[in-house]
Amino acid sequence: MVWFMRLKDLFQRPEDLLKKAPIKEGMTVVDYGCGPGRYTIPTAALIGPKGKVYAVDIQPLAIEIVKRKAADKSLANVQPVLADSFDTGIPESSADIVLLIDAISPIKDRDALFKEIHRLLKPDGFLFMDSSHMRTSRAKAIVEGTGLFAMVKLDGRTMLLAKK
Repeated sequence: MVWFMRLKDLFQRPEDLLKKAPIKEGMTVVDYGCGPGRYTIPTAALIGPKGKVYAVDIQPLAIEIVKRKAADKSLANVQPVLADSFDTGIPESSADIVLLIDAISPIKDRDALFKEIHRLLKPDGFLFMDSSHMRTSRAKAIVEGTGLFAMVKLDGRTMLLAKK
């Protein structure tokens, strides 16, 4: 998977996609389904030392890779989180933005996923997601169908949603 992500980075740089997200210095960001940290590490650089990135995944190997990458770049603002199902253990209403990038299609219990994301977001927080490996219209219908989020901006395959 790591080699595939490196190959993918040659054609689609994570930094380019992150420019579409309203990420600012000092924010608390959750990279949900972080994998090997493809978006975690550039996000940590964007938010600076006063911000925090929770890198959440269910795969222990992904968490170990993120830890190593953060240490290699001396990023003290990355907190890897090995999730147990959808329970992240991250405090309620603590995130300014949750990134759900390239992670929705393999999820079976999407209601549980979006309830946890909703719980994590501050009242004025945002969910930034891409439609991953499904049609954008399908991903949009799934997230709006939860009744937990309202569409703010749809830009190609990316969506910015506000917490209801």
